[in-house]
Amino acid sequence: MQEQKNEHTHRPVYVGFGSLKGGVGKSSIAEILASYLYYEKKRNLFVVDCDFSQYSFYNMRERDKQTVQNGSSALLERMKNHFEGFGKPAYRVLKSTSENALKDAESFIEERNGEKFDYVFFDLPGRADDTALVGLTVDLDYIVSPIEPDPQSLVACMSYALAVRDLGVSLTSSKIRQIYMLWNKIDKRVNPAVIEFYDQEIARRELGILQSRLPRSSRFKKEITPDNRDVFRSTYLPPDKKLLAGSGIEELAEEIIRKLTL
Repeated sequence: MQEQKNEHTHRPVYVGFGSLKGGVGKSSIAEILASYLYYEKKRNLFVVDCDFSQYSFYNMRERDKQTVQNGSSALLERMKNHFEGFGKPAYRVLKSTSENALKDAESFIEERNGEKFDYVFFDLPGRADDTALVGLTVDLDYIVSPIEPDPQSLVACMSYALAVRDLGVSLTSSKIRQIYMLWNKIDKRVNPAVIEFYDQEIARRELGILQSRLPRSSRFKKEITPDNRDVFRSTYLPPDKKLLAGSGIEELAEEIIRKLTL
């Protein structure tokens, strides 16, 4: 058993992005953060998309491929310069299921012949009827769970986080270290008292809370276009620098690097 632990001393951090409340931005945040960490912060990673109800991450990679193939000469030149300058191919996005996600991740790492990865991101299913989800969730190192300042959404998101925490505590074989809540879709209409109350409640329940806060903004929907316009959400490109200011993504990435370690 000790020998197995030593072999995995430098294994990547397994980070799941999860919520049972649809529309809170789980997949969008994972997509943007993965590209920023990989292309800008030079953190080596790959993604396992096991959200079988929609496969948002995997489908975004497929859309990116199609857009680039049908893109303008300016877009093709941009992609050529980007990857030549970066010196590596795009990170891999594996299509999987809750039941097979960990096995697929380990198999991919073995196939890479000693390549060291900093992170493996898991885009988790948003369905409570996925029986394998429980086992997968508590076998990851960390969960990032977005929350938005809407009362109904908050109740659902808190219930999910508490269930994950309780399972992690009760199952002696679990590996999960913490579930981190992340405020998303913050705008001027939000009452600061609501956020303050739930920050205190999250702390009281001994859940994690990331200090970074992401705004409600249309930039989070800006994908690659054939005519080479500004990009914020892509599996091939990092967010355009001029769109990063005020997005919270830079701050979130630094916080992820600082807090989500083994």
